[in-house]
Amino acid sequence: MSQSNHYPSIRQAIWLLILVVILMIMLGIPIVILEEIVDFPLTKHPLALGVMNLIAIWLILMWGLKKAKASFEEVFPLVPIRISLFLPISLTTIGAGILISELDNLFRTVFPMPAGMAEFFTKVFLDQTSLWGSFFVLVVVAPLTEEFLFRGIILRGFLNHYSKRKAVVASALLFGAFHLNPWQFFGATIMGVLFAWLFVRTRSLIPCLFGHALINAVPIILLGLFNLEIPGVTNELTKVEFQPFWLDLFGLFLAGLGLWLLKRMFVKRDDIPPEDLLVSDSE
Repeated sequence: MSQSNHYPSIRQAIWLLILVVILMIMLGIPIVILEEIVDFPLTKHPLALGVMNLIAIWLILMWGLKKAKASFEEVFPLVPIRISLFLPISLTTIGAGILISELDNLFRTVFPMPAGMAEFFTKVFLDQTSLWGSFFVLVVVAPLTEEFLFRGIILRGFLNHYSKRKAVVASALLFGAFHLNPWQFFGATIMGVLFAWLFVRTRSLIPCLFGHALINAVPIILLGLFNLEIPGVTNELTKVEFQPFWLDLFGLFLAGLGLWLLKRMFVKRDDIPPEDLLVSDSE
């Protein structure tokens, strides 16, 4: 395998992400100008932000695919997985989401989120007036862009450079840092580890796409469809409130059960596609 097929290394991945941010800023400039012309808050509308992110990241994905000198199927494997895996993936993802929500509450007691940022997140992701836009950004755009970038381009390259453990952790840390704020860093890093582990075990982006879409869909379903009020989950971001203890235990139970089931299923060799040249066997 040629060295270019190992693209990217950690340093190359960092530059790749910097390029993504630069592209997003460049694409954001005309949106800001148009916002002034039409007198409509486009910069806070999820649909506009979703389209901007989709264009910026997919331009980088195509550039990274060219640098890797590999086929689309090699870099972005969408290998079908067994239907039985979706249940434990769902349990693990939802359970982890509950625990991460409580971790976020704890973090915001020490480092409160600025009111302006809290208002931005609420407007973009949980505004009742643009619920379908939020669904588009969180459940469609985010998985399609971030999973293809971090578990496709970046993790694939890391697995050909480093041990599996280092590749998983490094890609997850970059995934957390890419959110560009400390309030999302830890949760995104934890989920980055989970999605990277799923990719390593299945050699497919499908479980990563599914898990990412699911964890992002849960708050939209709770608030948008059912209008549920759960302390520590649906309260305002500027207000710190902890979740009920039973919910934390329930999250721990779901995550533990899901991981246990996944590990049992992965022991069976027929659940794991054959090793290929895309992934190094080094540990």
